[in-house]
Amino acid sequence: MPVDQPTRTRTTGVDQSEPTIVSTSEGRLAFHEVGSATIDATGQPSLPLVMLHGFTGHRDDFIGEMDVFGAQRRVIAADLRGHGDSENTEGQHGWCFEQLVADLAALLDTLEIDRIDLLGHSVGGFVALRFALAHPERVNSLMFMCTAPETPGRLNPKGFHAGAGLAEARGMDGLQGPAAAVIRADPFQGLPAWGDAERYFAHHERRHVSMSPASYRQVGTMFFESESIASRLGEIDVPCLVLVGAQDVDWLPGADLFEAGLRDVRRETIAGAEHHPHQENRAVFLAQVQHFLSDVAARNAA
Repeated sequence: MPVDQPTRTRTTGVDQSEPTIVSTSEGRLAFHEVGSATIDATGQPSLPLVMLHGFTGHRDDFIGEMDVFGAQRRVIAADLRGHGDSENTEGQHGWCFEQLVADLAALLDTLEIDRIDLLGHSVGGFVALRFALAHPERVNSLMFMCTAPETPGRLNPKGFHAGAGLAEARGMDGLQGPAAAVIRADPFQGLPAWGDAERYFAHHERRHVSMSPASYRQVGTMFFESESIASRLGEIDVPCLVLVGAQDVDWLPGADLFEAGLRDVRRETIAGAEHHPHQENRAVFLAQVQHFLSDVAARNAA
Protein backbone atom coordinates (compact mmCIF):
# COMPACT_ATOMS: atom_id res chain seq x y z
CA MET A 1 0.00 0.00 0.00
CA PRO A 2 1.58 3.31 -1.04
CA VAL A 3 1.49 5.73 1.89
CA ASP A 4 2.10 9.42 1.26
CA GLN A 5 3.34 11.97 3.73
CA PRO A 6 0.96 14.83 4.52
CA THR A 7 1.82 17.89 2.46
CA ARG A 8 0.17 20.41 4.75
CA THR A 9 -0.48 20.92 8.42
CA ARG A 10 -4.05 21.60 9.46
CA THR A 11 -5.77 21.99 12.76
CA THR A 12 -8.41 19.31 12.55
CA GLY A 13 -10.52 17.44 15.04
CA VAL A 14 -11.18 17.75 18.74
CA ASP A 15 -8.40 15.28 19.55
CA GLN A 16 -6.43 15.64 16.33
CA SER A 17 -5.34 12.37 14.71
CA GLU A 18 -2.39 11.99 12.38
CA PRO A 19 -3.80 11.02 8.98
CA THR A 20 -2.64 8.17 6.84
CA ILE A 21 -2.69 9.44 3.26
CA VAL A 22 -2.64 7.04 0.33
CA SER A 23 -2.45 7.46 -3.42
CA THR A 24 -5.43 5.82 -5.11
CA SER A 25 -6.82 5.68 -8.62
CA GLU A 26 -9.02 8.65 -7.62
CA GLY A 27 -6.27 10.72 -6.01
CA ARG A 28 -4.91 11.23 -2.51
CA LEU A 29 -7.27 10.16 0.25
CA ALA A 30 -6.81 10.41 4.01
CA PHE A 31 -8.08 8.28 6.87
CA HIS A 32 -7.49 7.33 10.49
CA GLU A 33 -7.41 3.68 11.52
CA VAL A 34 -7.49 1.76 14.79
CA GLY A 35 -7.88 -1.88 15.79
CA SER A 36 -7.57 -5.06 13.77
CA ALA A 37 -9.72 -8.02 12.81
CA THR A 38 -10.64 -10.36 15.66
CA ILE A 39 -12.55 -13.62 15.82
CA ASP A 40 -16.08 -12.91 16.97
CA ALA A 41 -18.34 -15.08 19.13
CA THR A 42 -19.44 -17.05 16.08
CA GLY A 43 -15.87 -17.99 15.18
CA GLN A 44 -15.72 -15.69 12.17
CA PRO A 45 -13.25 -12.85 11.59
CA SER A 46 -14.79 -9.42 12.07
CA LEU A 47 -15.17 -7.22 9.02
CA PRO A 48 -13.78 -3.68 8.95
CA LEU A 49 -16.11 -0.90 10.06
CA VAL A 50 -15.85 2.21 7.85
CA MET A 51 -17.26 5.49 9.19
CA LEU A 52 -18.14 8.48 6.97
CA HIS A 53 -18.59 11.97 8.40
CA GLY A 54 -21.00 14.68 7.26
CA PHE A 55 -20.62 18.02 5.51
CA THR A 56 -17.79 20.09 7.01
CA GLY A 57 -16.73 17.06 9.08
CA HIS A 58 -13.65 14.88 8.97
CA ARG A 59 -12.23 11.65 10.37
CA ASP A 60 -11.87 12.98 13.91
CA ASP A 61 -15.64 13.30 14.25
CA PHE A 62 -15.51 9.67 15.41
CA ILE A 63 -12.15 9.54 17.15
CA GLY A 64 -13.44 8.59 20.61
CA GLU A 65 -15.93 6.05 19.28
CA MET A 66 -13.32 4.43 17.04
CA ASP A 67 -11.33 3.32 20.05
CA VAL A 68 -14.36 1.53 21.50
CA PHE A 69 -15.23 -0.29 18.27
CA GLY A 70 -11.54 -0.95 17.61
CA ALA A 71 -11.41 -3.38 20.52
CA GLN A 72 -13.28 -5.88 18.36
CA ARG A 73 -12.45 -4.97 14.77
CA ARG A 74 -10.54 -2.84 12.33
CA VAL A 75 -12.12 0.63 12.18
CA ILE A 76 -11.45 3.23 9.49
CA ALA A 77 -12.71 6.82 9.45
CA ALA A 78 -12.13 8.40 6.06
CA ASP A 79 -11.93 12.06 5.09
CA LEU A 80 -14.36 12.68 2.24
CA ARG A 81 -13.04 14.60 -0.76
CA GLY A 82 -12.91 18.31 0.03
CA HIS A 83 -12.63 17.65 3.77
CA GLY A 84 -9.82 17.02 6.22
CA ASP A 85 -6.65 15.93 4.45
CA SER A 86 -8.13 14.25 1.39
CA GLU A 87 -8.09 15.68 -2.13
CA ASN A 88 -9.45 19.21 -2.08
CA THR A 89 -10.23 19.47 -5.79
CA GLU A 90 -12.83 17.88 -8.03
CA GLY A 91 -12.23 14.33 -9.22
CA GLN A 92 -12.58 12.52 -12.52
CA HIS A 93 -16.38 12.76 -12.21
CA GLY A 94 -16.37 16.34 -10.92
CA TRP A 95 -18.05 17.32 -7.65
CA CYS A 96 -20.80 14.74 -7.30
CA PHE A 97 -21.84 11.82 -5.13
CA GLU A 98 -20.71 9.48 -7.90
CA GLN A 99 -17.19 10.79 -7.27
CA LEU A 100 -17.39 10.28 -3.51
CA VAL A 101 -18.57 6.71 -4.11
CA ALA A 102 -15.65 6.16 -6.50
CA ASP A 103 -13.29 7.58 -3.88
CA LEU A 104 -14.48 5.10 -1.25
CA ALA A 105 -14.18 2.18 -3.66
CA ALA A 106 -10.66 3.28 -4.59
CA LEU A 107 -9.68 3.60 -0.92
CA LEU A 108 -10.94 0.08 -0.17
CA ASP A 109 -9.11 -1.26 -3.21
CA THR A 110 -5.89 0.39 -2.08
CA LEU A 111 -6.30 -1.04 1.42
CA GLU A 112 -7.18 -4.46 -0.09
CA ILE A 113 -10.54 -4.57 1.70
CA ASP A 114 -13.30 -6.49 -0.06
CA ARG A 115 -16.32 -6.13 2.24
CA ILE A 116 -17.25 -3.77 5.07
CA ASP A 117 -19.81 -2.70 7.60
CA LEU A 118 -20.54 0.92 6.70
CA LEU A 119 -21.78 3.83 8.84
CA GLY A 120 -22.64 7.22 7.38
CA HIS A 121 -23.51 10.36 9.31
CA SER A 122 -25.57 13.11 7.64
CA VAL A 123 -24.06 13.71 4.17
CA GLY A 124 -21.86 10.68 4.85
CA GLY A 125 -25.09 8.69 4.88
CA PHE A 126 -25.84 9.97 1.36
CA VAL A 127 -22.49 8.51 0.30
CA ALA A 128 -23.03 5.24 2.18
CA LEU A 129 -26.44 4.65 0.58
CA ARG A 130 -25.14 5.35 -2.91
CA PHE A 131 -22.08 3.18 -2.32
CA ALA A 132 -24.30 0.26 -1.26
CA LEU A 133 -26.44 0.67 -4.37
CA ALA A 134 -23.38 0.84 -6.65
CA HIS A 135 -21.36 -1.89 -4.91
CA PRO A 136 -23.78 -4.21 -3.08
CA GLU A 137 -21.21 -7.02 -3.01
CA ARG A 138 -18.90 -4.89 -0.83
CA VAL A 139 -21.40 -4.02 1.93
CA ASN A 140 -22.23 -6.40 4.79
CA SER A 141 -24.45 -4.00 6.75
CA LEU A 142 -25.42 -0.34 6.76
CA MET A 143 -25.84 2.17 9.56
CA PHE A 144 -27.50 5.51 8.80
CA MET A 145 -27.13 8.22 11.46
CA CYS A 146 -29.10 11.47 11.19
CA THR A 147 -29.32 11.20 7.43
CA ALA A 148 -31.85 10.59 4.67
CA PRO A 149 -32.31 9.27 1.13
CA GLU A 150 -33.08 12.83 0.03
CA THR A 151 -32.23 16.38 1.00
CA PRO A 152 -34.47 17.35 3.93
CA GLY A 153 -37.18 19.75 2.88
CA ARG A 154 -36.83 21.65 6.15
CA LEU A 155 -33.27 22.76 5.30
CA ASN A 156 -33.16 26.17 3.62
CA PRO A 157 -30.22 26.54 1.18
CA LYS A 158 -30.20 30.33 1.52
CA GLY A 159 -28.10 30.19 4.68
CA PHE A 160 -25.61 27.84 3.04
CA HIS A 161 -25.23 30.04 -0.03
CA ALA A 162 -24.72 33.11 2.16
CA GLY A 163 -22.03 31.24 4.09
CA ALA A 164 -20.35 30.06 0.90
CA GLY A 165 -20.23 33.61 -0.40
CA LEU A 166 -18.71 34.79 2.88
CA ALA A 167 -16.07 32.03 2.70
CA GLU A 168 -15.18 33.02 -0.86
CA ALA A 169 -14.83 36.66 0.17
CA ARG A 170 -13.02 36.19 3.50
CA GLY A 171 -11.70 32.61 3.55
CA MET A 172 -12.85 29.82 5.82
CA ASP A 173 -11.54 31.66 8.88
CA GLY A 174 -13.78 34.56 7.88
CA LEU A 175 -16.78 32.25 7.76
CA GLN A 176 -16.10 30.66 11.14
CA GLY A 177 -16.63 33.74 13.30
CA PRO A 178 -20.09 34.65 12.00
CA ALA A 179 -21.17 31.00 11.91
CA ALA A 180 -20.17 30.51 15.56
CA ALA A 181 -21.85 33.79 16.53
CA VAL A 182 -25.17 32.54 15.10
CA ILE A 183 -24.95 29.36 17.18
CA ARG A 184 -23.95 31.25 20.33
CA ALA A 185 -26.92 33.59 19.91
CA ASP A 186 -29.37 30.71 19.35
CA PRO A 187 -27.81 27.47 20.70
CA PHE A 188 -29.13 24.20 19.31
CA GLN A 189 -30.84 21.89 21.79
CA GLY A 190 -28.06 19.30 21.77
CA LEU A 191 -25.29 21.73 22.75
CA PRO A 192 -25.45 21.09 26.54
CA ALA A 193 -24.78 17.38 25.91
CA TRP A 194 -21.29 18.30 24.67
CA GLY A 195 -20.46 19.19 28.29
CA ASP A 196 -18.16 22.13 27.66
CA ALA A 197 -19.66 24.40 25.00
CA GLU A 198 -16.19 25.63 24.09
CA ARG A 199 -15.27 22.06 23.15
CA TYR A 200 -18.04 22.15 20.58
CA PHE A 201 -16.89 25.50 19.18
CA ALA A 202 -13.29 24.28 18.92
CA HIS A 203 -14.58 21.23 17.06
CA HIS A 204 -16.72 23.47 14.83
CA GLU A 205 -13.77 25.72 13.98
CA ARG A 206 -11.41 22.89 13.17
CA ARG A 207 -13.98 21.31 10.89
CA HIS A 208 -14.34 24.53 8.92
CA VAL A 209 -10.67 25.34 8.52
CA SER A 210 -9.93 21.88 7.14
CA MET A 211 -11.91 22.86 4.03
CA SER A 212 -11.41 25.46 1.33
CA PRO A 213 -14.02 27.96 0.13
CA ALA A 214 -14.26 26.01 -3.14
CA SER A 215 -14.83 22.63 -1.50
CA TYR A 216 -17.33 24.18 0.92
CA ARG A 217 -19.29 25.65 -1.98
CA GLN A 218 -19.12 22.57 -4.19
CA VAL A 219 -19.95 19.89 -1.62
CA GLY A 220 -22.78 21.93 -0.15
CA THR A 221 -24.24 22.62 -3.59
CA MET A 222 -23.99 18.92 -4.45
CA PHE A 223 -25.98 18.12 -1.31
CA PHE A 224 -28.73 20.68 -1.82
CA GLU A 225 -29.13 19.85 -5.51
CA SER A 226 -29.08 16.06 -5.14
CA GLU A 227 -32.01 14.02 -6.38
CA SER A 228 -34.07 11.82 -4.06
CA ILE A 229 -33.29 8.11 -4.20
CA ALA A 230 -35.96 7.10 -1.68
CA SER A 231 -37.57 5.00 -4.41
CA ARG A 232 -34.47 2.78 -4.52
CA LEU A 233 -34.39 1.83 -0.84
CA GLY A 234 -36.04 -1.50 -1.62
CA GLU A 235 -32.90 -2.50 -3.56
CA ILE A 236 -30.84 -2.62 -0.36
CA ASP A 237 -30.56 -6.26 0.70
CA VAL A 238 -28.45 -6.09 3.88
CA PRO A 239 -29.34 -5.41 7.52
CA CYS A 240 -29.68 -1.70 8.26
CA LEU A 241 -29.66 0.35 11.45
CA VAL A 242 -31.22 3.81 11.41
CA LEU A 243 -30.20 6.17 14.22
CA VAL A 244 -31.59 9.68 14.66
CA GLY A 245 -31.62 12.17 17.50
CA ALA A 246 -35.05 12.76 19.00
CA GLN A 247 -34.41 16.51 18.71
CA ASP A 248 -33.00 16.39 15.18
CA VAL A 249 -36.17 17.79 13.62
CA ASP A 250 -34.63 18.41 10.19
CA TRP A 251 -33.62 14.77 9.80
CA LEU A 252 -36.43 12.87 11.56
CA PRO A 253 -38.42 12.66 8.28
CA GLY A 254 -35.41 11.01 6.65
CA ALA A 255 -35.37 8.33 9.34
CA ASP A 256 -39.06 7.76 8.62
CA LEU A 257 -38.30 7.27 4.92
CA PHE A 258 -35.58 4.74 5.72
CA GLU A 259 -37.83 2.87 8.13
CA ALA A 260 -40.63 2.69 5.56
CA GLY A 261 -38.49 1.86 2.52
CA LEU A 262 -35.73 -0.48 3.68
CA ARG A 263 -36.43 -4.21 3.67
CA ASP A 264 -34.39 -5.19 6.75
CA VAL A 265 -34.25 -2.25 9.14
CA ARG A 266 -34.02 -1.44 12.83
CA ARG A 267 -34.70 2.15 13.86
CA GLU A 268 -33.66 3.84 17.11
CA THR A 269 -34.66 7.41 17.97
CA ILE A 270 -32.11 8.53 20.56
CA ALA A 271 -33.42 10.63 23.43
CA GLY A 272 -31.52 13.76 24.42
CA ALA A 273 -29.70 13.97 21.10
CA GLU A 274 -29.91 16.26 18.10
CA HIS A 275 -27.66 15.89 15.01
CA HIS A 276 -24.66 14.27 16.72
CA PRO A 277 -25.97 11.34 18.80
CA HIS A 278 -22.46 9.90 19.14
CA GLN A 279 -21.56 13.05 21.09
CA GLU A 280 -24.90 13.94 22.65
CA ASN A 281 -25.95 10.50 23.93
CA ARG A 282 -22.79 8.50 23.45
CA ALA A 283 -23.74 5.55 25.65
CA VAL A 284 -26.89 4.79 23.66
CA PHE A 285 -25.11 5.29 20.34
CA LEU A 286 -22.33 2.87 21.28
CA ALA A 287 -24.74 0.29 22.66
CA GLN A 288 -26.97 0.40 19.58
CA VAL A 289 -24.12 0.03 17.10
CA GLN A 290 -22.39 -2.74 19.06
CA HIS A 291 -25.64 -4.68 19.48
CA PHE A 292 -26.47 -4.30 15.79
CA LEU A 293 -23.03 -5.46 14.63
CA SER A 294 -23.17 -8.46 16.97
CA ASP A 295 -26.58 -9.42 15.59
CA VAL A 296 -25.34 -9.09 12.01
CA ALA A 297 -22.34 -11.31 12.74
CA ALA A 298 -24.58 -13.94 14.35
CA ARG A 299 -26.95 -13.90 11.37
CA ASN A 300 -24.06 -14.30 8.95
CA ALA A 301 -22.81 -17.32 10.88
CA ALA A 302 -26.22 -19.01 11.11
